Amino acid sequence: MQLKPSELANSRTTTALLLLTNMKMKTNAQPSTNRTLGHVNRLTQFAFPAPTALKVFLAGDFNNWDSKAAPMHRAPDGVWHLGVALKPGRYEYRFFADEVWCNDPAAQEKAANSMGTENCVRLV
Repeated sequence: MQLKPSELANSRTTTALLLLTNMKMKTNAQPSTNRTLGHVNRLTQFAFPAPTALKVFLAGDFNNWDSKAAPMHRAPDGVWHLGVALKPGRYEYRFFADEVWCNDPAAQEKAANSMGTENCVRLV
């Protein structure tokens, strides 16, 4: 079927209007009544500035304090990064840089630990 230029313009306009109407209908949809998202993991970013470190790991109660389980990745600026999927809650952690336990200078909170030092606390 061949359309005339005026019909083609109307056809494109109609298609665009249908798409916009469909998008508006989707955005006007009612929000979910299920507000309990406590079971959903959230990618939580950790960063540790240590430009001279050779290896940095993240350890905490979310990985059973395994100091080798979560190697971090060094960025060109010397900051080490790692994203960890965590459920909402409270987590204690520390960095293990070149075989030395280190605190997060940007920690939200700190909590005393059984070793006589402090763990960092992250609220997710």
